Parts: sequence; structure tokens; C-alpha cells
Amino acid sequence: MGGTSLSGLLARTLVGALSSCFLFSDISFAEEQIPVTVIIARNAAVTETIPVVGSFVAREEVQVHTLNQGKAIELILVEVGQFVAQGQPLAMLDATEALMLLDKNSVSIRRAKAAFEVEASRLELAGVSEAQSRKVLERSRALQPKGAVSQQLLDEHENAHARALAELGLARQSLALAEADAALIARERREIELTIERSTVRAPKAGLVLRRAARLGAMTSDTGGPLFVIARDGSVEFVAQVTETSFMRLGEGMPAGITLAGHGGTIAGVLRLNAAELDPVTRSGEVRIELENAEGLKPGAFARGSINIAARRNILLPGSAVKTMSGASTVLVVTDGVVRSRPVTVGARQDGFAEIVGGIADGEMVVLKSGGFLKADEKVRPVIAASERPSADHLAAATVIESYEVAR
Repeated sequence: MGGTSLSGLLARTLVGALSSCFLFSDISFAEEQIPVTVIIARNAAVTETIPVVGSFVAREEVQVHTLNQGKAIELILVEVGQFVAQGQPLAMLDATEALMLLDKNSVSIRRAKAAFEVEASRLELAGVSEAQSRKVLERSRALQPKGAVSQQLLDEHENAHARALAELGLARQSLALAEADAALIARERREIELTIERSTVRAPKAGLVLRRAARLGAMTSDTGGPLFVIARDGSVEFVAQVTETSFMRLGEGMPAGITLAGHGGTIAGVLRLNAAELDPVTRSGEVRIELENAEGLKPGAFARGSINIAARRNILLPGSAVKTMSGASTVLVVTDGVVRSRPVTVGARQDGFAEIVGGIADGEMVVLKSGGFLKADEKVRPVIAASERPSADHLAAATVIESYEVAR
């Protein structure tokens, strides 16, 4: 009985000692694995953009002038900021002189009408006289061979008819002259009426009144600037100057986004027009972006934007995961708990993220901070980091990262 108890006690002691040894070995092995924060490399959408800075302007400015020069401005009917319809009166000019000329023209028209009627009556009388003299001449010519009419009487009748024809021609010319005078006076009246009509300055196109140079009492002049400037249809777009390098990469139809202080969200747009040439002094070119929704935007307001020039999908890593020395970039990849250095090709960098063009495959585990404390082939215990996504406010940067996903 005693021998059996002693043997059992020795056996239990040995088992306990062995268990303690294995447990200590496991703990030591676990302690040798350095915990390292890692991320899972994932393909993400990358949009390369060109940042632009500019302001809102009217898509088309309409300058309002008047053809009535040397006239005083008597009344101003609209102010800056008002939306006007096509043909709406904007200002009134002094038309006193034109109204006086219109009254004189009315008298001239009555005189011309009376003169025309007189000449028409003279033409009618001349026509009757010519007809009568012609009948007498024809009768005399018929009777003269029979001896009933002498040659002298026939000559008198021929002379009378010739005078009647001359009077008829003169009457016709006088009537034509009277008619021409009446037409001239009528044209003068139309010109006077047009001058009076032009005394009301009207909007040639509908739109928003941007500027007003018209002042009460000021005299109009062909050497002065426009009386009003109107943004046609109130249409507003974004205009910016782009450097030569960026300008050469732009093309019409490229999508864009504009951000404005105090305006929530991003205003979508499309590159509508880029300049045909660069400024030889600044080496920059102008671009115009058509906006999808310009409601509430004011010309002259400063804004920032970006134009999307390329879209692709590549691996995106936080910049801390990429180590660059002497132009060469590397990352630390964890495979089966072992760290290995991997050369990579870096594309665009933006908002603390780097685009990896080559060297890393989707799903590989990369050390979040490529520091100098890790060595190649070192055993580590990977700890997957939380998702690190780029800032939502990134439209003014050179590369926009649309999405970035990290496996948890």
C-alpha cells in the first residue's frame, strides 16, 4: 500500500515538472514573436486629378450700349442683381429733340400729301387734254386727203397734240417727284421714331444684371463703356488658370469638382472649354468648367476645384508603410509570421497614401509602419489595424483616392 502511494506521488511530480517545462517553453516562444501592426493590401479606385484655383464668372457677358449718342440719361429702371427679361427697359434717354422733329415731320407729311394730290390732279387734266388733242388730230388727218381740212389746220392740230403730250410728261414727272418727296419724308419719320424707340435702352438678352455704368444725367458716348453688363440667362461657370504642364494633359469633357467656402458639398462639373493658346508671360492657360448646378452661385466668388484626368485601380497603402531611400521604395511584407522586405514601384502620393503600381499583390499583409526596428526574416505576431481611409475633403490635391478598403 505504502509503495504504491510513493510511486504515484513520484509519477505526479514528474508529470507536473514536464508540464511546467512545456508551458515555460510556449511562453518564451510567444514572447519571441514581436507584435506588429499590419494592414491588408487591397486594390482601390484611384483618380488622378489636377488642382485648380479660380472664380465663378458669367458664361457669356452681354454688353448693353445705345446708338443714341450725346443724350442725357433721364431714368434708370433696373439695378445690379436683378434678373431681366429680353426686351425689358433698362434706362430712358432724353428724347425731347426727337419728339420735336417728329412734330415737324408730321407737318411735312401733310404738305407732301397735299402736293402729291395737286400733281395727281394736274396729271389727270394733262391726260384729258392729250386725249382730246389726239382725237382732233386723228380726225383732221382723216379729212385732209378729202380736202375738208387744210394743211395749215392739220399742222395746228399736230402742234396742239405735241404740246398736250409734253404737258402730260411734265405732269407725270411732277407727280413722281411729289411721290419721292413723300417717301423721303416717310423714311425720315421712321428714323425719328427709331431714335425715340432707342431712347428706351432695352435688354438684348434675358439674364442677370452684373454691372451698371449708367448714371442719371450722364451723356451717352460712343467712346464710353457699356451702360449695363448682363450675364446671359444668369448662367455661371468656373474659370481658372492652369500651368503649362497640367494644361497639356487636359481635354474637353473631363469631369471636375468645385468646392466653395460656405457651400456644402462639391459642385460637379465638366471641362467645357480650354484656351487655344498659353499666355507667353505666365505660361498658363485658361480653362472653363460647366457646372451641373449653379443655383445661388455669384460671379466673382473664389473657389477651388480639381479636374479628373485619369482613373485606374491599384494597391493603396498608407505612406508610413512605404520606405524610400535613394529613390528606391520598399515595404515590409509579413508571410507566415515572418517579415520580408519587398521592393515596390510607387505611383502617385496623396493625403498620406501611396499608390503601389507594382511589387504588392491584393490581399498581402504589409507592416503599417516601415520602421528600422524590424529586420528581414524576423518572426512577428501581426495585428491587423483598423481601416485607414483618406480624407473626404481631398478634391484640391493631385490624386483623389475614391475608396480604400482594409480587411479586418
